[in-house]
Amino acid sequence: MNVKTTRSMRIRIIFVIVALCVFLTGYVSITLFNAAVVNSKEMSAMANDQQQSSFTIKAKRGTIYDRNNKVLAQSTTVWDIIISPGDIEEYEPQNREFICKGLSEILDVKYETLIKACEDTESRYYVAKKKVDRDTVEKINKFILKNDLKNVSVYSVENSERSYPNGTLAASVLGFINENEEGYGLEAYYNSYLKGVDGRVVSTTDADGDVMPYDYSSRFAAKDGNSLVLTIDETLQYYLEKNLEITVSQHKLANRSTGIIMNAKTGAIVAMATAPGFDPNDPSYVYFENDRLTLAQMSADKKTEEEILKAKQDIWGKQWQNKAVSELYIPGSVFKMFTCASALEEEVVSLDSTFECSGIADVAGTKIRCWNIGGHGVSTLTEAMIRSCNPAFIKIGQLLGVEKFSRYFEAFGFTEKTGIDLPGEADSLYVKESDMGIVELSSSAFGQTTKVTPIQMVTAAAAVVNGGKLVTPYVVDKIIDGEGNVVKSAQTVVKRQVISEETSATMRQILEDVVTANGGGNAYMSGYRIGGKSGTSEKIDDYNSGKTPELRYVATFCAIVPIDDPEYVMLVVCDEPTSGYIYGSAIAAPVVSAVFKEGLEYMGIYPQYTADELAQQDVTVPWVGGYNSIRAEAQLTAAGLKAEYIGSTDGTEVTGQVPSAGTVMPSGSTVMLYMGDIPLSDYRMSTVPNVIGMTVEEANKALSNAGLNISISGAATGSEAKAVSQSVNSGLSVYRGTVIEVNFLVNNETG
Repeated sequence: MNVKTTRSMRIRIIFVIVALCVFLTGYVSITLFNAAVVNSKEMSAMANDQQQSSFTIKAKRGTIYDRNNKVLAQSTTVWDIIISPGDIEEYEPQNREFICKGLSEILDVKYETLIKACEDTESRYYVAKKKVDRDTVEKINKFILKNDLKNVSVYSVENSERSYPNGTLAASVLGFINENEEGYGLEAYYNSYLKGVDGRVVSTTDADGDVMPYDYSSRFAAKDGNSLVLTIDETLQYYLEKNLEITVSQHKLANRSTGIIMNAKTGAIVAMATAPGFDPNDPSYVYFENDRLTLAQMSADKKTEEEILKAKQDIWGKQWQNKAVSELYIPGSVFKMFTCASALEEEVVSLDSTFECSGIADVAGTKIRCWNIGGHGVSTLTEAMIRSCNPAFIKIGQLLGVEKFSRYFEAFGFTEKTGIDLPGEADSLYVKESDMGIVELSSSAFGQTTKVTPIQMVTAAAAVVNGGKLVTPYVVDKIIDGEGNVVKSAQTVVKRQVISEETSATMRQILEDVVTANGGGNAYMSGYRIGGKSGTSEKIDDYNSGKTPELRYVATFCAIVPIDDPEYVMLVVCDEPTSGYIYGSAIAAPVVSAVFKEGLEYMGIYPQYTADELAQQDVTVPWVGGYNSIRAEAQLTAAGLKAEYIGSTDGTEVTGQVPSAGTVMPSGSTVMLYMGDIPLSDYRMSTVPNVIGMTVEEANKALSNAGLNISISGAATGSEAKAVSQSVNSGLSVYRGTVIEVNFLVNNETG
């Protein structure tokens, strides 16, 4: 090889090496410059991500209490169990299987699921199970210690679980929180107050991604949510829900029922329910039997999974909906109280006004019938309200005229939402003043054209009787923090004065007469001054559209107690009864009466009986065994009862009595007293007559003639009331003197 050539090649190689070094030095310098100066923030973030791990500490959601501080909804501390598949992978296969088997048994999760999760060796975070209790966490810790698995990253992260200790109670008001922390009801409306602020634990990791000791961690504590104290009373809520559920079953309601009890002066809601309800602890279960039957039929008809799921979603949406706030209904004759109040305020009618009813009204060629096809003849204003006469209120509406009727319709709050602190309040549907002709005015005047929410109705009813003030309803009394300090409290909001105190006082008297007329309607209660109005509306649009195969009805009753100084307004709406009864007075009014019987004294409202009511009170039969006839009769007379003797009273004592001591029966009833040595086999017997369909007077006479006593249940005792059930079937043989309980009901639109 030429020496000159070799030297030349050596020089070229040196040059290439030098050039390459210069290039690499420059590239590294530029890269370092970009990392240090240009992209310093991005690189820093990447470094932090690689050197730190973090997880969330869930804030504890605030508690929801009733007005007496009884827990309605609460959050308890639970733990999520996290494993690191990458750590478990480092163990021998048989040990990995042992670890996964042990964890699966403790957590009650599938072994196969955990084994599959451990195949992702790049993962350091896998949620093995959410929301386990403290006992489960302790079992896992013992399992790790016992088997020397300290290098296995299995750890627990605090979480919280929402629970509703009373199950279905107030569910449509409370709502619930789902797994995605999406809320319904109050849980959604007040979420910003309830949810709190989550905390975080940030831990430093080593080069292998393993968490370093505790000294390298930072903990940012969670801030728990605020709590709500409601206006709802747990006890009254229970009474309302129980009796609504009974009505749903008894009258086979196809579209549920709802009820509201509101403080007439403040707007505070003390009870609000939808029946059937649901359990917020298990909201996906279908609670309404009609809905379960629908789904079962779909399965039988081989509908697709997609079709069944869509049906379930529709059912859930309705099931979780608060019917009192989010659903519209046609108010029917309950609306007559607003037409009457407006007409009195405008002085187009008075208590002396009279109205004629032939059973039908001709309005611009449109025939509008009264519920009483025979007509009511001539009625005063109060009588028209008692009889719930449609033609009379058509005339009253026409006397008001479109402009004034529309003005009061708006003033009573029917054109706006009430502003209640619950989500999903619906807008009403009504004929605007500009579109209202005489036919629309006439039908609106007795409550058949408009659609409103129950909360609008009960709020407007309060304005009729509380002196004329329209108040804003509310369900949260105050919001408190973890120390019990008040963060926010509710105040009564009076929107406007709708009618005068004088008109309101007149309306209170009219509405009391509605309940007490003819011996008392189905909402009547001895010892209490109650006012009210029933309603029965036709769901004509559903029928005309083909939504229902036959014309269906909504039965309602609105009650005020005590009517002389209103404290509470109660509204009950029963949607689509299919049992044969349709009238609000027959279906909804007994619910009001049942709730009031259980709840009025609890509410601090006590009976004040008239002399006539005292004379008709039930009494308890005393024990007179071993007494002679004179002493026994004196004891019974003192209790308000009469005696009938079987056997000689000469020197003998009472050896038996029917009914037995402790039985409750009406004052003036007769107790059969057996004197001397008369065996039970010789006690006199009676055959129970059939009193179904009889009036109170007729049933009392039939039972008395049979030697039996009557106990009247159901509020109604007037001539319109008819017996609908009896405690002992007709034809059976019972001891003479036995008490037969007979339930009476007024089954028409009266009241």
